[in-house]
Formats: sequence, C-alpha cells, structure tokens
Amino acid sequence: DKAPFLAPLFHLVPTLADITPEEQFELEQARTTPAEAGSKIAIALSQNDANRPLFYVSTNLPDRTKFDVYLVGNPETLLNKLQFGTQNSVTTSRGFGKTEVFLADGGQPIPKGDYRVVITESNDQDETVKAALAALTPNKPTGKLPDNIPASARFIVLKSYFLGGPRDETYLTRLKQFHEKMKAKADGEIMELKQYSDTLNIQYSTITTEFNRIYQAKKVSPAQKQAWKKDSDTWQQINGQLEQTVQTWSSETIQNEFFYGKVFSLVKSAYDSIKALYVLENSYVDKPVDHATFDIQHGKTLSETRDALELLRTKMDAISKAPKSPSGLPTREGI
Repeated sequence: DKAPFLAPLFHLVPTLADITPEEQFELEQARTTPAEAGSKIAIALSQNDANRPLFYVSTNLPDRTKFDVYLVGNPETLLNKLQFGTQNSVTTSRGFGKTEVFLADGGQPIPKGDYRVVITESNDQDETVKAALAALTPNKPTGKLPDNIPASARFIVLKSYFLGGPRDETYLTRLKQFHEKMKAKADGEIMELKQYSDTLNIQYSTITTEFNRIYQAKKVSPAQKQAWKKDSDTWQQINGQLEQTVQTWSSETIQNEFFYGKVFSLVKSAYDSIKALYVLENSYVDKPVDHATFDIQHGKTLSETRDALELLRTKMDAISKAPKSPSGLPTREGI
C-alpha cells in the first residue's frame, strides 16, 4: 500500500487452480491497475463443480467494496426452464473476494444453459466506501442491460458463460425435446385461455343484461325476480365449474406450471371481479335498496369488472401477435 508502483511485481490475487489462466490474468490486471487509470472489475468462474458455480472477483475499487453478482439465463438455451435469474453478493478484502455458490430454489442446481453474468457495486455500502465510490468516474458498458440491474449502478461488468456442464450432444438433444414440449404446451394453453375468456364474457353479459332490466324498474316485480332466478341458476352452475378450476391456481402454480402464467392470473382476477359483481347485484334483487346508496358501490364494482375483462382481452390479443423466438418457441412479449 505504501509503494503502489511496486504492485505489478507482486501477485496481489491468489493463484487459483480452478480457473483458466486467461481469467487469472484478468483478475491480476484488475487488482493491480492504478486507480487513476480508471476503475477495474474482473470476474472469473471456478471450474471445480459445473453444477455449483461460484465466481472470484477482483478490483481496484476501494477496500471492502460490496458487489452484487447477477446470473441472467438466456431463455433460448435453458434446459427445462423458460427463464431463470438469481444473484449473490460479495465483499472484497484488499481487492479480492469470492461469491457463494449459485443455486436454484431448494438448493437445486441452476438450469443448464447460456448466462450473462453482471457484476455491479451494491447499494449497501459502508459510508466510507460509499463516499469513495461517489468520487470515482463511473464505468458502464454500452448496450442494453438485463431488466433487473439497478439503474443507479455506476460500475458494471458483463461476461457470458455456459453453465451447468458441457454443451454436448446430450444437452442439445434434451433442449430440443424441451422446446417441442413447450410449443405444444403453449398451443394448448392458448385454446384453454380462449375458452375461459369466452366463458367469462358470456357470464358477464348474461348477468348484467338481466340486472339492467331489473334496475331500470322502480320496483322489482315477481316476474323479474323469476327471470333473474332462472339466469342466476344458469350462471351459478357455470360459475361452480369455473371455481373448481380457478381455485387450484395458486401463485406458485401460475408462476411455475403455466407458459402463459400471467394471463391465467388475469383470468382469475376477471373471475373474482365477475363473482363480486354478481353477489352485489343478487343482493339488490333479493332486497332492493335506495338507488343513490347502491349506485356508488355498483358503479365501482362494475368498472373494476369491465377493466379486468378488457385487460384479459388485451393480453389475449398480445399472445396472438407475439413473435416466435429463433428456435420457434412462442414468446411472451407484451404479456
């Protein structure tokens, strides 16, 4: 520290047997580059265990700088996953540090495939480090960054790796099989979603048309009550079938088991809105109240239901217009 001009003569980064010579050199270069020459951050992948990747980091940024390291999978290449991303943190000591192992949920190996590795300074820094970083010139790469990288990041490095094992014929065969399976699944879900959307719109139209007739009258007649009961019985029969299905869609199910999970969640929201509207309108037919009192609550519920159905329709249109990926996979662009 007292003679920084001597730094190039010494190995300020440990000699690591589990990384490539090229990345060893990159770590040393980042560590020994004088600060006045610009900020440097280097990252190297440990080759010890393909299923449990970890990374080494070196830098000439201030001692005890904390970094966030993001793994962002390329959806086209991930095996048995449509998307995957995760992150770890590392705090350097005298310009060097090592991340924890990167794993998927439940301690499972991350999906095999191509990844962009992004390292940035963390927002969570000691005050001394924070002040030192603020005085330095930012170092940002050109081009689009992954969406989850904080806009506030000032020091960013990107690298690409194939993680999870070798890119061999077995991997390529399994990836092709997975893509074919996902294409068939997506096609099936589109048909399902169209049926749900059509049914919900019929449900909405049936119940609101009859209710509007009743609501225009100053007093609910026995004949109107009978007509409402008939339509209501039909509505409840269809609703019961829908409810049995919709209630099985937990947030985990929607996220992990559906290709178009976000649209299935919109089906659930539209279903809940229509059901709330029916309960409100049915209570009025059963025991009418003053229009002025009822109008506010009914108008709000009716508006929410229309918005939910319109959003579902918009996303269904987006599905039909979304472009295919280079491998022919349907995409979820605009959804």
